[in-house]
Amino acid sequence: MAITLNKLAIRCEKIAIASGKITPTSSARESLFEISRYWRRLCDATAFKLAAERKWSEREEMAAGVIVSAVTYLRRIGCKNIEQLLKDTINNSMFQK
Repeated sequence: MAITLNKLAIRCEKIAIASGKITPTSSARESLFEISRYWRRLCDATAFKLAAERKWSEREEMAAGVIVSAVTYLRRIGCKNIEQLLKDTINNSMFQK
């Protein structure tokens, strides 16, 4: 079953609120700080798993944290179509030779 990034963003936001990372009235800046936290941890991450029972490496988990935080941030700033934003960004000349 495929889940769109727009639906994933709603879920990420709900999880962030439920976990206490943000509140319903938090500014988008809090989500921006979360991106920064994961980014800094990604810079120091290794290819090793954080624990033997974990499926993903530390790098993979931290990179996923950056993505989840970024999707949550886009939701918090009111982005209406994350998929189209990413498609447009990929097709933008800044990503082409």
